[in-house]
Amino acid sequence: MHIAVCDDNIADRKQMERLLGRASDRRLHTTGVLYIDSYGNVEAVMRSPMLYDAFFIDMTSGPVNGFQLARKLIDAGVTAPIVLCISTIDYPSVIEAAIAKVPEDVSETSNHDILRRQLQKQILYLQKPIKVKELDEMLDHAQNLKSQTVPTIELRGEKDTLYVYEDEILYAIKDGNYVHVVLTENRSLDVLSTIHNLYTQVTMFTHFLPVSEHCFVNVTFIDRLSLLKLTMKDGKSFNVSPLELSRLKKALQKKPT
Repeated sequence: MHIAVCDDNIADRKQMERLLGRASDRRLHTTGVLYIDSYGNVEAVMRSPMLYDAFFIDMTSGPVNGFQLARKLIDAGVTAPIVLCISTIDYPSVIEAAIAKVPEDVSETSNHDILRRQLQKQILYLQKPIKVKELDEMLDHAQNLKSQTVPTIELRGEKDTLYVYEDEILYAIKDGNYVHVVLTENRSLDVLSTIHNLYTQVTMFTHFLPVSEHCFVNVTFIDRLSLLKLTMKDGKSFNVSPLELSRLKKALQKKPT
């Protein structure tokens, strides 16, 4: 698991690093190593928040406190557990007051109701000084959630960063210094990457295959394959490298219907 620690008290931050390091040693042969990144300010932790499977936060002395950082993470799309470590701020009371301000909606799928559930369930608490048993319980909870979570793919453009699921990507094409990624719902994004680097990012997923050195496709969106040419469901056609033809044919035979 990837863990982010964000604490503006350097002594507390170092102590949390030590506790997590020891927890990582204990989990080496069970749930695996913990990869720990430590931050002392909000800007740093917000650069790549989707990387992390859990957050341990206590911010007390800056313009943004721990709860406000948690809200920023939720607003950015983070669904991982956010553990607020209680020192001088009574975070449970702050959260309770925040929940009381969320408007009541009839629909359970409204943005307000979703936010209320996130504040109630996604944000957890640890009392400082941190006890090993309680920390382990939080890590077990994060590990359990991680095992149930469908992984996403980070697509980073010049201005926007998207986190998408495997079958939201139709295909990706080299376009100069960018990779043009075509998505479902008539969306696209020019990614700051090479086609090779982006493909290595998605090789853990089962539906992507290269068509040539300039392009890879999601086989679930292939409409037809004839000779050395394939056509996607959106009408886009690609010439197929002979080196990739056999793999594409095998993938199409296993394609989900």
